[in-house]
Amino acid sequence: MIPTTDPSAAREPPERHAPTGSAAPAACNLSWITQSLAIGGSFAPGLVPHLGRSLGIDAVVDLRSEACDDAALLGAHGIAFLHLPTCDLRAVSQPMLDLGVAFASERLGAGGRVLLHCEHGIGRSALLALCVLVERGMSPLGALRLAKERRPVLSPSPEQYEAWAAWTRRHGMAAPDFDAFRAVAYRHLAA
Repeated sequence: MIPTTDPSAAREPPERHAPTGSAAPAACNLSWITQSLAIGGSFAPGLVPHLGRSLGIDAVVDLRSEACDDAALLGAHGIAFLHLPTCDLRAVSQPMLDLGVAFASERLGAGGRVLLHCEHGIGRSALLALCVLVERGMSPLGALRLAKERRPVLSPSPEQYEAWAAWTRRHGMAAPDFDAFRAVAYRHLAA
């Protein structure tokens, strides 16, 4: 973990730049939260070559229980794969959060680019991404602000918030209370 002097600062860990010619993230329904970490929704198998070749993604975590990416297809394109099946709107279990954070952090630490996705890229993948960002040195609220800024549809459910808060506490950090979380995660509902 990278220490910060200001725990509320929304620092972005140093990351490598996105590959040139990567104009199709919208077609893939993904948003780059940092230069190397993306949150997204499901994608068609035909987009796998684009993920690897054009976007430089070398690892994918699929959090859907209702479907699963083709591990062999991803592997054929040099993309490592982890499946953490979780029902929509539900919290990813603490052991699966730990596994997902370790998987993503290992690849990010080696200079890789990681896509975390569920069906729509709103809750399950957002929950894991928030944990990864905190593990890599951001404050919990700073991670949430950055993720919401970069992917405005991000809206983890109250149950997913509770899982994130439990994860941050297990890792020795104070979690933002639900009101602080709600003010950021659900701000699109206040308009």
